[in-house]
Order: sequence, then structure tokens, then C-alpha cells
Amino acid sequence: MLGIDLGSNTLRALEMDENFQKIAEYEFIIAAAKNLNITGKIGDEAILNLRKALQTLALKYELKNALIVATAAFRKASNAKELFLELKQEFGAEFKIIDAKTEAKLSVLGMKTGLLALGLSEEFAYCDLGGASCELSFKGVFKSFDFGIITFYEKAKPQNLSQKSTINKAYLKKYPQFIQNLKDKKLKLHFLIYDKRLCSLAFRAFDELKEIKKQLAKFKAKKIVLNSGVPTSLCALKLGLSYEDYDFTKINGKRLCVNDFLKFGIKLWNMRENEAREFVGNSRKNYIVAGCFLLFALFEKQKLIVIDEGLREGVCIATLKNIAF
Repeated sequence: MLGIDLGSNTLRALEMDENFQKIAEYEFIIAAAKNLNITGKIGDEAILNLRKALQTLALKYELKNALIVATAAFRKASNAKELFLELKQEFGAEFKIIDAKTEAKLSVLGMKTGLLALGLSEEFAYCDLGGASCELSFKGVFKSFDFGIITFYEKAKPQNLSQKSTINKAYLKKYPQFIQNLKDKKLKLHFLIYDKRLCSLAFRAFDELKEIKKQLAKFKAKKIVLNSGVPTSLCALKLGLSYEDYDFTKINGKRLCVNDFLKFGIKLWNMRENEAREFVGNSRKNYIVAGCFLLFALFEKQKLIVIDEGLREGVCIATLKNIAF
């Protein structure tokens, strides 16, 4: 079967057999949430990207048999239903817009499967940071928050500030241990970044996360599983994997610490566009940077583990196990 997660940033497809084995997987950058805050609609560029992705998949699969779920951007967009009617006529595909709780449940189902394959069955919380929403789950409680890497970046990006991109190397060289040991994250940002645009973006992340941080504190979870594009891209970059050479088997089970997001966000921001494209794909650089600072601001001392599996796997597994959604 073919399961498709039509997300706010990417379309991720997975072919899975009846024994729950992955046969093939695909990813296409759609950027459905781009300008959604402004227009309230899925834009023409995203629709074109979506059509191209479906055309590619249609060369190999009967899309009328595919299981396709759409998430936050399509829940919010006023033209989503009309768009899906057009695509059904064109490709024979049925698109199901799922609510936030269903999205979280299916994503957790996919993540748990990935963890079990690694022999991990401990008590985890789960965080899925997407393009237009963020789901946080723990012990059967599923919460969704109204921000994602695209919607946050477009809302938070500062205008008319210096675009000079530089790390404060003088401080790093003179006081490396002092900066590394700083407990106050915002003070650490002051020492490390004096690019005005990046610093403004990083500080805005703390304001965006007030509600989800309250929920995370209530959960009192010590171990968090992350899936989605930001942590997987960070792991891939640390391993030297390009976007084209991405291999989920090398990503699953990797551990991260909160400062990895800070380092990766600064590093990616300072990359030239063509270099960043090699590691994170086309038109994703600024969104991934925004996601890095969101996750840097969100977590403290929790142990973080990365799993590639998520919603598309959850859709296939739920269907094979006759779990309604």
C-alpha cells in the first residue's frame, strides 16, 4: 500500500507491504504553508509543487488506491477542499484532512514502530514540529499548537535589519568555556550572534513557545522523541549526508542535545544558498533555521532521540491493523 503524508512543508510517501516492511519512500518539498498567514489559502506555487509530486508518484502507483492524509496547512486553508476535488478529478486520489489529535496519534504510532525496531520501549514524550503546527504527546495525551517552522518564520522574520551574517568569533575565541557553560539561553544568544536578523528570529522563538512550554512542564517527561524535518536534517548534516543521500537507517536512534539546535541553526544560516540546498533541499534553509531556534528555545535538559518514522508510517500501520482514523 501507498501511504502519503501531505504536510505543511513536504509531501512524504511510503510504500509498505502487509508485513509492515518499507518497500520504497519518497519526499517532495511542497511548502503548502507558505504565505498562509497572509492569504489564508494554499498558494499557486505550492499547488504546482503538489501536482508535480503527484505526477511523479502516478508514474508508478494508482493514486486512487493511495491513503492520503493532509494536515495543518490544509485544515486552515480556505481553498483546500476545492483543491482536493480538482486533484481527485485529475489523479483519482482521495484526500482526507485529519484533525490535530488524529495527526498526533498516527504520528506517535509511526514513531513507536521505529523505536521498537531499535529495541526501545521506554516511556517517551513525542514532539512533531511541522510546517504549520506542532504536536506534543505523552501518556495518551495529545496536544497541538498553532505554530510551525514556515508560519513562525514568516511571522517572525524581521524587516529592514542588517543582513550581515556573522558569528561573534571574538567572544568564542576569548571565552569558549564560559559561553559553553552559560545556563541562560538568551544570554548565550547575545554572546554568539550579532547578526540582527538571526538574533531577532532566535529571540522571537521564546515568545512563540509560552503555551507549549507550559504543557511540556506539566508532562514532566525526561525523554523526548523527535521526528520531522528539523531534527532529521540536523542529524544528517552531522553525519555529512546530503539531502539526496539521506538514509533513515543512519538517522534512527541518534541522540541530540539542545545546544545542537543552536549550533546547527547558526551554521545553516551562514551557509551559501547552494551549499544549504545540498544538505536540506531547495527553499528550506530559512525554515529549517527557524525550526532549530524553536527547538532550542523549547527544550532544556531532556534527553532527545530522533526517529524518521511518523505520520505516513502511522497511516499504513493503522490501515493494516484495522485501526480507524
